[in-house]
Amino acid sequence: MKKTSLPILITLIVFSFYSIKGMAQEEKPILYDFADKINTEQLNFIKKNYNWNNEKLLIINYSQPISSCHFDNNKITSDSKKWWRDFYSKINTEDCLNIKVLSNGELVKRKLDNIKYFDDKNDFLLNNFFSRKKSCFGVLVLNEQGDYIQYNGHYSERQVAKFIENLKV
Repeated sequence: MKKTSLPILITLIVFSFYSIKGMAQEEKPILYDFADKINTEQLNFIKKNYNWNNEKLLIINYSQPISSCHFDNNKITSDSKKWWRDFYSKINTEDCLNIKVLSNGELVKRKLDNIKYFDDKNDFLLNNFFSRKKSCFGVLVLNEQGDYIQYNGHYSERQVAKFIENLKV
């Protein structure tokens, strides 16, 4: 009886450990830096300058100024495009416009298409959102009513998915 009890006991302990670990991961809070609402003038500026028309949400992946980062984060390469495609392939972005805005976009002006890749027009995003906490990257998710959630720094698929979920009305 003792020989068969030990494997069962070990199995139960291992299963319990993985169950507890899985629950702990699900309960981790989603980190964000700012959540608020912008005014109508700011919302109209963003809609006009970043071609946001019919989608319910706008996702802005922002590259902060080179002076805020330890490397040149304002580049557009085929590797970076693939990385962003892979990152967002794990997130439900239905009815979302997903763009990349570069603070120093003037340095790669020829690669900006004003469809997916934009320069920060008049440093609007930097001045209104991304100068509050310096980092290399940030994300800003807005809904049609002007409610937003923002995070500055390296962010995860889980964070962006939760921001989308929380802002859908």
